Amino acid sequence: MTAWQPCPYVADYRFDVGRVRALWPALHAVDAEPLPESDALWHAWALFHSGRFEQAADAGLAVGLAGWSVANRATAAHAALVEPHESARVELFKRIHARAVTHTALQPHQANAWYWQGYALAHYAQGIHVARALAQGLGAQVRTALEATLALAPGHAYAHVALGGFHAAVIDKVGPLVGAITYGARTDAALAHVAEARRLAPNSPAVLVECAHTLERLGGDERLAEAARLQEQAAQLPARDAVERLWVEVARTEL
Repeated sequence: MTAWQPCPYVADYRFDVGRVRALWPALHAVDAEPLPESDALWHAWALFHSGRFEQAADAGLAVGLAGWSVANRATAAHAALVEPHESARVELFKRIHARAVTHTALQPHQANAWYWQGYALAHYAQGIHVARALAQGLGAQVRTALEATLALAPGHAYAHVALGGFHAAVIDKVGPLVGAITYGARTDAALAHVAEARRLAPNSPAVLVECAHTLERLGGDERLAEAARLQEQAAQLPARDAVERLWVEVARTEL
């Protein structure tokens, strides 16, 4: 695969290890990531928050297993927010999934190993179309991985976002009755995960935008109006790092 395209906001967000340490609780309210245990890992996260995603992924992988979370988050940010080509995005999500499957096998008590497995598989499913993915049994794997994440880390806002999105995507494709009977997807569960994600990370543009997408899939005038409000709120948030800036720009574009 060719070199990744650069994040357009790298020059605006320059993180060093000290700045990442100072802002860690705010920056990681979304992913329940434990504090890094080595200078090399702190450095990898500084690269990530600066928007230097390819370098962050390489630095994380160089650390070893402890760096796979930052490598996966950097790869995911690039795939979802920077990479313009669908085929390349799908390949990146497959790469994340493969690493995460190995990670859960080696460290089954690591919440983010399960999260990246579920997240990447869900995005891969979107790339090949949700109905086809459900027919291949991928839906059950996504749900299992995300529920395992929340069993280990109930305060994982991104996992709540992703699991709520899973319920909504299934209902959107097969309807509420088939979704509930065949895949265990329920509207009330989607809404509960949206509410919890917003409670855990109310100032995260990524959380607000993705919750808006879930409400849009569920439909209904009240939910669509609430989705629009969430998009407006996300578009007005001050971005704390390059990743949040990308999400703020997504919200502004979608408005």
